Amino acid sequence: MSRKKTKAVEATRILLIAAIFVAVLGVSIVVQLSLSPNFQGFGRDNVSGPGENTQQGEDAAEEGDGSFNWKKHPVFIIGDSLTYGARHEIAKVVENSTIDSKEGRNMATGVQILKDWIDSGLLAEDAIVIICLANNITDSTSKDAQTIVDMIEPGQSLIMMTGHGLASMEPANEFIRTLPNLYAFVTVADWDLTIAQSPSLLSGDGIHVAGSQGNVLYADLIVRALEVSKPRP
Repeated sequence: MSRKKTKAVEATRILLIAAIFVAVLGVSIVVQLSLSPNFQGFGRDNVSGPGENTQQGEDAAEEGDGSFNWKKHPVFIIGDSLTYGARHEIAKVVENSTIDSKEGRNMATGVQILKDWIDSGLLAEDAIVIICLANNITDSTSKDAQTIVDMIEPGQSLIMMTGHGLASMEPANEFIRTLPNLYAFVTVADWDLTIAQSPSLLSGDGIHVAGSQGNVLYADLIVRALEVSKPRP
């Protein structure tokens, strides 16, 4: 074989190896993205139900067997100043909702409001209860969250939202994140992880949102949690 032909064969072989390497690398990148907890293509990240991890949002995106349609159930939301700020956006996407929100509320206040709803007969037997009270931390936040879990009756569902902005919130956040693994009717809407991915939407205090985009994100997280929520057996 002539020297020119040998060089041509070697060049062809190099190009073939390079093409294979690029193809394999491309597949690897796609696989890594699809497995990443922050991959935005699924649109369901930072929501967890029973047996799921809040940082594996694509698993929480499963629609289930279609036996539970949240839109057919009344939704009762107890929230703080963040909920109050987003109340109009929430009402747009959760039409069958009762929103009771006020600045400065904590988890203990949520216990009392929920008790009042139950005692008055306001809380429907098939209600979905959403608690957004993890931003104002007290020594009893986790204990009060457990009390709310225990107040949920068969046929009702519970969604708990985490707080964001202060290190003191983390113990309660971690407690809330454990609940879906203990109770099949509890879903976590992880506001802490969600807003951490979009810090530009926060105001200067690092807790409240600065404008309408943050409120839309907040409302969207609630909807994503509703989509994977389940009633208590």
